[in-house]
Amino acid sequence: FDGTNIWVANYVSGTVSKVDPVSNTVTATVTVGSNPRGVAFDGTNIWVTNNGSNTVSKIDPVSNAVTATVTVGSYPWGVAFDGTNIWVTNNGSNTVSKIDPVSNAVTATVTVGSYPWGVAFDGTNIWVANSDSGTVSKIDPVSTLVTATVTVGTGPYSVAFDGTNIWVANYVSGTVSKIDPVSTLVTATVTVGTGPYSVAFDGTNIWVANSDSGTVSKINPVSNAVTATVNVGSYPRGVAFDGTNIWVTNSGTGTVSKIRV
Repeated sequence: FDGTNIWVANYVSGTVSKVDPVSNTVTATVTVGSNPRGVAFDGTNIWVTNNGSNTVSKIDPVSNAVTATVTVGSYPWGVAFDGTNIWVTNNGSNTVSKIDPVSNAVTATVTVGSYPWGVAFDGTNIWVANSDSGTVSKIDPVSTLVTATVTVGTGPYSVAFDGTNIWVANYVSGTVSKIDPVSTLVTATVTVGTGPYSVAFDGTNIWVANSDSGTVSKINPVSNAVTATVNVGSYPRGVAFDGTNIWVTNSGTGTVSKIRV
């Protein structure tokens, strides 16, 4: 979500769809690199990881034009903004690329665990889910040093911050891990649907897209209880909040579900 529109990466098509959240219509389709995966907003531009091209596309959300293409590591997947820099997980290189969004230059490459997927910023640190290691790496964005490695469930794919805690979707385990970012301890493990793929925070609740269940789980971050399970399309993968609604990408049906929270 860029404050106005929803942006969806279409892996097979090599495009990104721009969706008006009021009319629920696709208002633009932008051609990017091969197999786009992750998408993030830096306050000005949209950034898309092209998993098959080993690049990241920078899009002007007003003109819908690709204004830069940045070469990163092998098989880039997740992308996040820390208020200053763009961070991209390269799951074929076991690294994270730090990009200056003004110069479009890679300014650092950080080695993390095996097959990094999701990435998030907690206001101080960068957090990376290492799928094949079953861990999450905590990175100081200034020194670019890994300051902690936290063991979570099996196959962690996605990571999000709720203002207090880090939440990690463990695809193979069918769970979500809650991490205290200061002590770096796992303080709760919540069982959700089958194949939790991504996780997002709506200001009150945690939402998890369960790819293999075709559902989304709503979690109370205080009680750590699942308070609702919503049926969506086939193989839901991505999840985002627009300030009012939750948006879920259904990779099996080529659709996006809009959920009123």
